[in-house]
This record gives sequence, C-alpha cells and structure tokens, in this order.
Amino acid sequence: MSTFHFDIDSDGATTTEKVEAVDQFAAIRQALLLVSEILRDHALCDHTTICLRISVRGQDERIVWKGSARSLQPDAQEN
Repeated sequence: MSTFHFDIDSDGATTTEKVEAVDQFAAIRQALLLVSEILRDHALCDHTTICLRISVRGQDERIVWKGSARSLQPDAQEN
C-alpha cells in the first residue's frame, strides 16, 4: 500500500486528505468516488452551484491525476 494525497478545492475552501491505495489507479478511482460523493451531498443539502477541483499526488509529490466538476443550481421551475 502507498500513501496518496488528495488536494481538494471546493469553491475556495481547500483541504488535503491522505489515502492509502494499492497503486495510483486505485487512488484515482477513490478520488472519482470522492468527487461523486461530494457533489451528491451538496445537491441533497444546498441546491446551489458548486465548483470542485481535485488532484491526486503520490509519495514523490508528483501529480498523477487532476480532475474537476461543476454542478449547477437547478432551475427554480423544476423544484
């Protein structure tokens, strides 16, 4: 197992999480699941637009993956 760092920026709030994974591909899958979870939780609670960026760094500090997602506020007519 290796340690990876997830650098997360969500609407200006930043944090870093440490994750243990077998390899970089497993770490990337975990990052994608985390992005999905954050967007789902935000949609269920807030209903506002959110911009999310995440990068995955290995132990050598090299970025192995970067991704971003944006969830838009739903139309008022749809509620």
